[in-house]
Amino acid sequence: MSLCAPDNLLYACLTHVPLQVDYPPYVAAIYMGDAQGEGRHNLRDLAPEWEPYHPVLGSMAGAFALKNLLQQQQRDVRYVGICQYRKFLSRERIGTPAENYQVMDVLSSAEVERFDLADLMLPKASDFLIGKPGQFTLNGENHGYLYQYKDVHYIEDFLRFTAAAVEVGALSKQEVMAFFDEKIFFPGGIELGVFPVDFWLPHITAVEAVVRRCVQLHDTRRDDIQARIWAFCAERLGSYYLLRYLRAQGGVDGDWLSRHTGQLNLLVAAGEQHYVPGV
Repeated sequence: MSLCAPDNLLYACLTHVPLQVDYPPYVAAIYMGDAQGEGRHNLRDLAPEWEPYHPVLGSMAGAFALKNLLQQQQRDVRYVGICQYRKFLSRERIGTPAENYQVMDVLSSAEVERFDLADLMLPKASDFLIGKPGQFTLNGENHGYLYQYKDVHYIEDFLRFTAAAVEVGALSKQEVMAFFDEKIFFPGGIELGVFPVDFWLPHITAVEAVVRRCVQLHDTRRDDIQARIWAFCAERLGSYYLLRYLRAQGGVDGDWLSRHTGQLNLLVAAGEQHYVPGV
């Protein structure tokens, strides 16, 4: 049974555009890019170091801002929650499965209004609320992070990121092959869902250290949906951290996962049934 409640939770929505839905009152928006403004939680104020890198980080920059906001809190915060302008976790299924993404549901902003998000966005059976993991399958065979990365992104970015992770101590050299070969993947890594602070804070700090080293060493820029180069890498490191932790906690009858998982949702236009990557 989770002890997570709004009074011990810091929940943020990371966005660079106006929000499409009214998230629960306990969710505070962190604004990035052109959406920043007076009287708001802004990336430029919370994490000015990362504002110039928003194009290569996407919402990951907002996660670093949330880390800083967490460390400024005077109240006793035991849980951190994160949603994005069009993605959020619910404890139960409220949408329709996306036709092209096995672990994501889609629904419109009008459909969201039928549900009590204030309750559904909080965990109950666990101190975590995360999406169901997926696998990278090609021709009936499951592949690891490295194999999949080479087909959908630029493999040199992932190799550089991993080297930086070893260099700064965020990943031991003995874990590199396990990281490359991991076949279970949590979309969003540690940037979507609800997490205990004791887990999330040290791990997001480690991810930040890796990203900092990457931008120091590599001024790499890419176009369109490939622009968020370090965010794609960090998502996989966050997923690996999450898997490593949950597996170590064990479970009942070999099930170390199901009590932690809810449903990942994507806001789409009415009638849309497909996942389309954001920018």
